[in-house]
Amino acid sequence: MMMALLACADRGEPEDVAPQPEEETPPAADPEILDLLLVTGSDGRVTVIDPDGTPVRELRGPVGPGHPSLQPTWSPVSVDGRRLVAWTELGEEGAFSIALGDVNTGVTSRYPAPLAPFYYYWSPDATLLAFLGQNAFSPLEMGVLDYRRDSVEMVATGQPFYFDWRPDSRAILAHVSEAMSLLTLAGEAWSSKDIPIRPGRFQAPAWISGDRILFVTPMSQGSVKVGLGVARNAQDDASAPQRLKLSDLEAGSVLTLADLGGAAIFEPDPTGKWVAVYEYSGPLRVFNLEGGGETVVSESQVAAFQWSPVGDRLLFMEVDRQARALKPRVWDGRDTLDFPSFLPSRVWVVQYLPFWDQYSRSLTLWSPKGDAFTYPGMPTPNAEDQIFVQRLDEPEPTTVGDGVFASWSPAPRDRVQGS
Repeated sequence: MMMALLACADRGEPEDVAPQPEEETPPAADPEILDLLLVTGSDGRVTVIDPDGTPVRELRGPVGPGHPSLQPTWSPVSVDGRRLVAWTELGEEGAFSIALGDVNTGVTSRYPAPLAPFYYYWSPDATLLAFLGQNAFSPLEMGVLDYRRDSVEMVATGQPFYFDWRPDSRAILAHVSEAMSLLTLAGEAWSSKDIPIRPGRFQAPAWISGDRILFVTPMSQGSVKVGLGVARNAQDDASAPQRLKLSDLEAGSVLTLADLGGAAIFEPDPTGKWVAVYEYSGPLRVFNLEGGGETVVSESQVAAFQWSPVGDRLLFMEVDRQARALKPRVWDGRDTLDFPSFLPSRVWVVQYLPFWDQYSRSLTLWSPKGDAFTYPGMPTPNAEDQIFVQRLDEPEPTTVGDGVFASWSPAPRDRVQGS
């Protein structure tokens, strides 16, 4: 919808000195907390840069037309000393492969893909890589790459397809078409069970912790049964009233968090205390998952929103339809900071924004410290796309290089500085 909103408008000498005490050696930097940007170039190039624009590593050089680097995505942590980036490659023979580039060494491993992957989502422990893909005239399929075993397993089919990893990396909650299901990994095999939740008009579900999940159901008489069993059909009316619910799958309990006026997207913060919710008719609200209560953050149309790594700030992009621009704003629980509007890159508008609730699960615009964010945009209409970094303590963004999309290296939640 936000894609349509943006597209609908026109776009010497030593001196005697006193002895100084020896300085304490600062603690070694945590290798898990990188502070780097992953940039996708218009020529298919995949590069890692410092936030000041200094090149760090080219993972893939420029490629010719028809051989894009689709969806470069950071792994959330390192495994065996390797911090990986995944993307899709199309070989000269027409076969697709999943490329995993090691940020430390620049070495890339490739794994044959049975279809064309277009979306990646790493498990929280970065041992598994889930992906969505499609071949011509076939429905969407979800697969999982276990790169340590050099295996790819296709585990589910359906369209549309949205999902979220459980924090322990052993299960996936999937919203597929008009059903909800739980995909569970036992040993090396995946199994699937339907959940008897009647899904409403929403896209990506969300895990909070353990077996607690967030979802939307139609507002109807009677209670909603939650547990493991057979799912019922969803209602089709996008403007019909709905409810945002919090449930414990194991206990079967259900708590209504909010009544909604129609289709909605939502994102819990990393602490599991808050959830930001946007109805397509507005407004953007934040609900307290523990003590109840809500706060209206924005009455305007919002194209995307995302919590900072420690959940203390909410970044959101308001839509300026007339200027075909986005205006970044950051809410800290009391006040809101305003930053200059920008023209978003076409890649962001077409590929990412319509499904931002899903992308917000798998990548971040925020710096690991939560003191800056990045975005792709154009300085003027029809100019080359560039990557910008906006620090919260500076009034204007900094241009750090060319590119059609960028994301910041995520920090593990238990190691984020300041948490």
